[in-house]
Amino acid sequence: MDYKDTIKERLNLLSSELKSFVLNENWRKDAENTGKKYNLNEEKYASLENEIFFVLLCFEPKSDFVENIKRELEIDSNMAGWIAEDVNKNIFSQVEKEIDQMWASGSTDVERETETSEEKNTNNIGQSFEEIILNQARAMQPAREAIPPENLPIENSEPRAIHNYIKNNDPYREPVE
Repeated sequence: MDYKDTIKERLNLLSSELKSFVLNENWRKDAENTGKKYNLNEEKYASLENEIFFVLLCFEPKSDFVENIKRELEIDSNMAGWIAEDVNKNIFSQVEKEIDQMWASGSTDVERETETSEEKNTNNIGQSFEEIILNQARAMQPAREAIPPENLPIENSEPRAIHNYIKNNDPYREPVE
């Protein structure tokens, strides 16, 4: 399952008001205005738009928005606060009740979604991004015990001479004479 299917599934879980707001895409114009206001380049603007989209789809809570844009846009805390304030005022405030209701209802819980999909698809290994990550975590092997190299002494054994230059000259040293 790719990200488009995941987004479609999430859109079906959203309330009708929030779904129409996301699909209307007027919020993108407001996001673009915010990007221009703070002189964000294309890459940083794309990251900002993604973070807004994650909040609108209830993949990420609004409370994490400042930290997420700070990390993703690689900006300082003050700038992240100003951008978040602008986004809250122009975008999130329009659907704040719907977003809060989604988080309160628990429709954003990944566990519930994966449990139902696991019950439906017991033979399929992973259907969503979350399931794939969980399956990879389950499949990880524990760290193996390190095997010491052969030339190191082991407990209760005599030290081994790696090179015996007693009768011959050491090729890596100059002669003393």
